[in-house]
Amino acid sequence: MPQRIVVPKAATLGDRKTVKFTFTVGDDRKEGFVIARSGKLYAYRNECRHIPMTMDWVENRFLSRDRCYIQCATHGALFEIETGLCIDGPPAGERLRALETEVNGEDVIVIVPD
Repeated sequence: MPQRIVVPKAATLGDRKTVKFTFTVGDDRKEGFVIARSGKLYAYRNECRHIPMTMDWVENRFLSRDRCYIQCATHGALFEIETGLCIDGPPAGERLRALETEVNGEDVIVIVPD
């Protein structure tokens, strides 16, 4: 059964702001993040597709200097916010693992598949 993770107040994020959350896969603790862009919310696993490492530069900092892309802190790869597609660096052409979201008032519910 999929996990439903409540991310409090994520629906009120400002443009290009992020908030992290945690979930479990088996016995492992994993991270994800929600990002707002142009009035829409996107959620991804906090894991680069090149090597499975967390992507934030420092706690909850995911964006490139110009704040136009999600950037992997380890490899510098750039990913489109809206699609998760890697457009520069390893692993070009691959996508971040997107997670489904639902809005419930000010909260976002992220659905993590089994």
